[in-house]
Order: sequence, then C-alpha cells, then structure tokens
Amino acid sequence: MNLRAVGTAVLAGALLIGLLPDGAYADPDPSTPAPSTPAPSTPAPSTPAPSTPAPSTPARTTAAEPLAISLDQPATSWEDRPLTFTGKLNNGAVGWYITLWQALPSGWTLRGNTKSTTGGAYKLTYTSPNAIHTTFRVAIGPAFYGAPAISPAVIGTAQDRRIVIDTPAASYVTLGGVAATGHITPAEPGLEVVLQDPIGSGKWRWLTSVKIDAKGNFRLKIPDNFPHTRTVRVVSRGVPAAAVEVSATARYVIRAALNPKVYAVGATMIPKTYRAGCPVGPASLRLLVVNYWGFDGLVHHGEMIVRDAAVQKMITAWTATFNSHFPIRRMQRVDVFGGNDVTSMAADNTSVFNCRQVTGDPYSLSPHSYGYAIDINTVENPYLAANGVWYPSNGLSYRNRSVSRPGMLYSGSVATKALVGQGYFWGANWAKPDYQHFEPK
Repeated sequence: MNLRAVGTAVLAGALLIGLLPDGAYADPDPSTPAPSTPAPSTPAPSTPAPSTPAPSTPARTTAAEPLAISLDQPATSWEDRPLTFTGKLNNGAVGWYITLWQALPSGWTLRGNTKSTTGGAYKLTYTSPNAIHTTFRVAIGPAFYGAPAISPAVIGTAQDRRIVIDTPAASYVTLGGVAATGHITPAEPGLEVVLQDPIGSGKWRWLTSVKIDAKGNFRLKIPDNFPHTRTVRVVSRGVPAAAVEVSATARYVIRAALNPKVYAVGATMIPKTYRAGCPVGPASLRLLVVNYWGFDGLVHHGEMIVRDAAVQKMITAWTATFNSHFPIRRMQRVDVFGGNDVTSMAADNTSVFNCRQVTGDPYSLSPHSYGYAIDINTVENPYLAANGVWYPSNGLSYRNRSVSRPGMLYSGSVATKALVGQGYFWGANWAKPDYQHFEPK
C-alpha cells in the first residue's frame, strides 16, 4: 500500500471516532467535565500519525470493534426488592454515564443511572413497587434514542410478593377453633403478621398477631365465643412502609351451636367422685362436652360425667336449653371441686355424676351416684335438705322465687320443660324443694 492510501485510511478512522460526541456517554451534569478527547491528528505526507489516544483518555473502539455495552440477565426478584443489573463497556472506559431503561406501553422509561468503574463494569438496581415481567436495556449517556450504544434487551422479573388467606368454610361453630390460615410469598420465617377487622371509616382494628413459620405459613385465631360474621385481612408488620403487604379480605361466619362431643371415661378422670363399690363404674359413664351460654353473654365449653344411657336425653335437653340462651354459670366435673357437693354448689356449678351420700342425709345414696340426676345453677336454684338447711349458703337470697333473675328455673323455663320432656322429675315439686335438681321418674 502506498503512503497516500495509508494516510486516507487513518483519516477515515479518525472521522469515525469523531462521530461519538463526548456528551453522549459522559456525565450530563455540567459541573462534571466531560472526558477530554484528543483531536484527530493529520498524518504527515510521508509518515502516518499514530491513532492511539493519550494515556489519560479512555481507550475507544476502532472501526473494527464498534462501541458496545453488555447487559447480564438479572436474577428474578420480588416486588419491593431490588432487581440488579450488571454489564460492562467493551472499551473498558471508567466514569462513563450509564442509564437503565424499562419498556412500557408509553415508551422507554428511565429507571436508574450510574457511572462505569474499573474495566468498564457497572451495576444498577431498580426496585419495582409491583410484580413485573418486562424488557430492560442500558444505554450510554442520558438519552435512550440516539445513544452511542444500547445493550441487548433482557427480561426483568419481579414476582408478586403477597399474603394469601385460605378460603374459609361456609360457616363455623362457636368455640370450634376458628382461625384464619394462609401463607406469605416468599416465605419469610419470623415475619410478624397481624389479623385485622374493619371498624368503619376506613379504619381497621388489630385482633391478634403471629410470626410466620419456616414454610411461610400462618394461623391467626379469630374470636369464636359468640356468633357473628366477621370480615378480616392480614397485614405484615415491622417492615418499611413501602414493603407492607395486605391480603385480600376473607369472610368468616360463626354460628352458635351446642356442638356436643362424647368421650369414654377412665377411672383417672373421676378420682374424687368414683370409688370401688359405687353402683356405676367408669365403663358405664361418658364425658359429655357441650357449649353453653354464660352470664356474660358469651359461649363457653362445659363438661359433665353422664351415664351412657342418658347421653342422648341430655343432648336433646341441652340443645333446647342452649337455643333459648338460658345462662349457665359453670359446668365442670365435680372432681374439680374434690368431689365435695357443697363446694360444687357454692361455685354455682352445673353437674351430673357424683357417687356420694345425699347432702344433709348421710343414710341415703344420692341419685347422682347413678349418673342420671343433674343439678343446674345451684346458687340461683338452692336446695332445702332433709336436715332443714338450705344449700348453698350463698344462694339464700334466691329462696324467694317471686323475684325472677337470670339463671333461675321455673316450670315454664325451657330447661325445665326440656328435661321433663325427656322423662325427668323436677325437685322443686318436693315438700322440701330442690330447685336445682332433676332426676328420672
């Protein structure tokens, strides 16, 4: 090649480099000086001028290697967590201005900027407030269109970070262990979530909270000691405001019901009310667990030890009593009171089985020994014993039956009519009235 041809080639290369103005890749801040670029040199007639820039100027690509910028595929993330974008300039330039762009229906939207570092490498992050699966590119300089170089496209994915409540059943029974269950994605063990219900005017009330388990699941107990319909949601707590997640709402219907459960009885369950020689042994007894309305207007669990043959009659009578909202103070096995009838009565306890003598008559075996007889609300319905003493002593004010108060039994009470309908006799009709007592005829 002759010297004239060499000179022409060098001049063309210099003109190509001149087509990449400094403003396209430098920091657009006017206070930051743009990287200096030496003017292309004109070769002497006989000796070509060197095309290598001065050491202080970043190396530029030649016509054989166009200026380019790469973009690595970002790892999938979650909304409210950063997507990380990395890559490098093929010319290794340091301090060049790099911008990140996201493709939206409205066009390319700027999502971040940085400067290249050693070897032309760069790192950008973008945190999406929503789940996305869209195209991203990086460009040299502050503008997308007309940039000296633009990277190939990659897909950035931020998954839906959310709290999901499992679909509730159609309805639940009071004291059935009602709970809002669900999970959080991604699993964040130890994260606290709060159960809320609305109180009007867009405000929500805190009901309870729990920590997410190792698998991302939660279980939040819903108050179920009274019938109601409750709308709830679950909200994450203890995170930045931008990262708070709120679940969709769920509707729980809780209805009041007796919900009877029957269990076998072992001797260890009745250590104070049963002993060898009693007319009925544990094998012929059952533990009957039912719901009842308390004097506080809420539903409570109660338990009675009942003869096996009397279980269905008790369930029938107590279903009617429960449905009438008749209040019961307490319903526990007499063993809780050491098998002592007087102590049990003073506690206003409703009970059935207790193998003992008749209170106030040590020569007679109580019908409670057979697991059929039942005493109800013993304070509100006192008992006149054969010895002329009223039991319990804290129920004396209820001897006057002309003043009706909650928990008192009358012939027209639903509980009375229900038990009589099952073949029971009411002790109020004895010469020495026993307002609390019912036994089979």
